[in-house]
Amino acid sequence: MSESVRLLSKTGAVTLMDAESASLLLQIDGEADFSAIESIDLSVDVTVVQFNGVADGRGFSQARALREAGYSGHLYAGGFINPDQLSMVFQTGFDGVLVSAERWQDYSEESWLSALEPVVNLSYALTASSQHRSIWQARHGN
Repeated sequence: MSESVRLLSKTGAVTLMDAESASLLLQIDGEADFSAIESIDLSVDVTVVQFNGVADGRGFSQARALREAGYSGHLYAGGFINPDQLSMVFQTGFDGVLVSAERWQDYSEESWLSALEPVVNLSYALTASSQHRSIWQARHGN
């Protein structure tokens, strides 16, 4: 049986999928140069930005750049994402996180789910308002 991958979404849903299916999604290396992102077909339905280490935040910038370029498909973070990074994942335009069985076990299930809880609450609070501004916009007066 293939290793399972958990898909965590900003709605709070946790869905199991097999690793083979997850590997078929369009993958972008989190360390890729932005010129590589500019050449991506924006009509692709599902894209995964792979984070190669927990201290490297370039994948967050790539997600933002893809959304600003008009990408409207499903955008997932994969690789080295920790529960404490979930809020940043969703703030930068990702729809979800693909968490390998190994990463899931590195932290308790409770850690993942409790990290998702404030994201879900914030997500629902923001949809009620048409005046949503990102943290970046608020910090820079936009």
